[in-house]
Amino acid sequence: MINDYSAKLTAEPFLYHETKIIGKYLLEGYDPSMLRKKNIEENLIQHKTKGSIVRTNAPIFRRLSVMDKEMLDEFVNSDVDTSKYILLYAIMKTDKLVRDFIFEVYKDKLIMGKEYIEKYDIDSWYEEKRETSNTLRDRTEITTSKLKQVIMKIMQDSGLVVKEKNKFKIIKPLLKEKYINMLDERSDYEYVKAIGGLIW
Repeated sequence: MINDYSAKLTAEPFLYHETKIIGKYLLEGYDPSMLRKKNIEENLIQHKTKGSIVRTNAPIFRRLSVMDKEMLDEFVNSDVDTSKYILLYAIMKTDKLVRDFIFEVYKDKLIMGKEYIEKYDIDSWYEEKRETSNTLRDRTEITTSKLKQVIMKIMQDSGLVVKEKNKFKIIKPLLKEKYINMLDERSDYEYVKAIGGLIW
């Protein structure tokens, strides 16, 4: 069976501040399609070029579409760490490559009590994915390198790892009860276990 991976992640970093800006407008009741246009016309996210705004619109609105009113309110108004974990959850729900890396590499490292994710961990995991995905197999080495970089930058920006030279120090997050319950209520407790390294 071929896994349905995508290489679109190369142009879709964490985008925390931009997503939070748009999230505030949605929370105020703006229609998503109208807000897409408003962002392009008025540059709500303060990007330098119109092309950049158009490119980032897609992942921003895709990720925000995962959030219902309660989750969106938490994303916009809760503490920074919880807000970032909510965005990470939304990215995992909308990008299989990020989701699988967290489930298959980060979670295992946490549970085994490992301190670092090494370069060879990333490379060997990616090669396994490449063997099962035509999409990844057909990518150039430049795209492959970029995908790995973006995955690890998302990990850094979400607070799950800190880069130390050529490896990444694992930071076990302290997930708040409200965050845990919110995902559990959406039948996504497996995501809580993966992000938090929980075994129960």
